[in-house]
Amino acid sequence: GIASKMRVFSSHMAALIPRAGQMTRGLRFLRQRRKLLRPEAAHRSPSAQPSPAPLLQPSPQRHALITLSGQTRVSSGTDLWNAIAQVMKEVNANIEDAAGTFMDASFSEPIDIRLIKSTKRSPRFLVSAFNTHIAPFSPINKEIANPNRQSGCGFWREPEESVADEIALACLLKASVREDRVSEMSDLFHTRFPGLVCTVTVGTSTRASSEFLGTIRLFGVDQAGQLAKIAEVLHNCRVTILNLLVTTGYCETETCEFLERPGGSLSENVLTISAIDPATFNEETFRKEVARAAQGVGYSVTSIILESDQQRAQQLARYYLRRKDFMSQIAGAVDFGGTNVDGALWSL
Repeated sequence: GIASKMRVFSSHMAALIPRAGQMTRGLRFLRQRRKLLRPEAAHRSPSAQPSPAPLLQPSPQRHALITLSGQTRVSSGTDLWNAIAQVMKEVNANIEDAAGTFMDASFSEPIDIRLIKSTKRSPRFLVSAFNTHIAPFSPINKEIANPNRQSGCGFWREPEESVADEIALACLLKASVREDRVSEMSDLFHTRFPGLVCTVTVGTSTRASSEFLGTIRLFGVDQAGQLAKIAEVLHNCRVTILNLLVTTGYCETETCEFLERPGGSLSENVLTISAIDPATFNEETFRKEVARAAQGVGYSVTSIILESDQQRAQQLARYYLRRKDFMSQIAGAVDFGGTNVDGALWSL
């Protein structure tokens, strides 16, 4: 009955209690052994969580200067800027500044063709690097022999293209790219443009220079030797050029506005400058020397706007008003094709 069931239960419990004591002693022994093997565990709080794994630091951003130059052909397969943009997209780089120029480089003259065939090299594209002069084999010569082969510029020549489709180009880019993607970006440029000269120069970081000084704007008749004189004055004033933008064009006689056109008789130069030694920079001497040199080489409108100036926006507006006033005075007197430019008419 009930009494017999209670006796059975008591006997089972009596057998389990020694086992429970043995298990408790076994766990205590394991904890002691663990403390001996790992002393630091003895001082750890039971509720303490393990320290998280250290986070990987992101790769720093770097500035890179990229240049592409050489000869290629005009066709739907040679959209240079589209190819450049695709490379930058693949490495997640951002173009901060870019410039490019093109010119005709056709070898249609008989003397050019004879020179190519005799020398096996292009007489119009030379490279100097690491104290060595490099002259590539002419792509024209190879394509004359076999028009279906890939050209020396890394692009396919279309069957309907003529030898006169050759162009020369030069491109410069300043981009921000992660340090661990620089090698990939360089490889992509070299593989996408195997026939062009490509260089990649990496800077230290993307931080802006603290020595930025200001901007010089020069406008007037385009003449040879102007930049040489301005650069000499800047050198003497211990100032260097960070960025240079030269634009040529004409004056629109009805509106007296400056129209940008290659080969125009007017030019505008925008120079971003920095002081080599800010501690010794003399602003008064700098302004006088630049203004005197600009007037001496034919620039009729000069603007020097420094970062320290309090009214930079007003000074820039005054420059554009003076530029338009200059063009309005000579709009009806000068042939802006550059055939009868009289220096006296440009003086204000």
